[in-house]
Amino acid sequence: MKTEQDKRVSQVSSFLKELLEAAKLDLDFRCESEEGTVIVRLYGHDVGMVLSNGARLLYAVNHILSRAFYESGPEAFNLLVDCNDYRNTRAEELESLARKAAEGVKDSGHPYLFDSMPASERRVVHLALADDEAVMTESEGGGLQRRVVILPVK
Repeated sequence: MKTEQDKRVSQVSSFLKELLEAAKLDLDFRCESEEGTVIVRLYGHDVGMVLSNGARLLYAVNHILSRAFYESGPEAFNLLVDCNDYRNTRAEELESLARKAAEGVKDSGHPYLFDSMPASERRVVHLALADDEAVMTESEGGGLQRRVVILPVK
């Protein structure tokens, strides 16, 4: 008998298979469920395309899946699409950049503006500096131009 999580993984897998075929992407994937999150791991010949240009295609696939399977309430679940452990590597990179930028803000007293980035990456920067009482972070801009600003605390 299939559990609710098994059904979700099966639905996401079917949808993603059709999406990748329609997009003519040479990619395979694995779907698994962990603690209320369906994790999709992409691999295959076109991973370079998925990770190019700041992993825009990776985030686009994640966005499409999230929109297609959005639910609220007790049946809600999260979707996370990853490729070659990009998300963990990027999070470590962003945490390091955030700490280095925060040190520059403390030394200069001038704000630091990151380039625009997806919400999941902005969240990493905000969390990396949440306990640093000498700086604060804000997001500014809208849509694809939204970015994080690190400001000195006066």
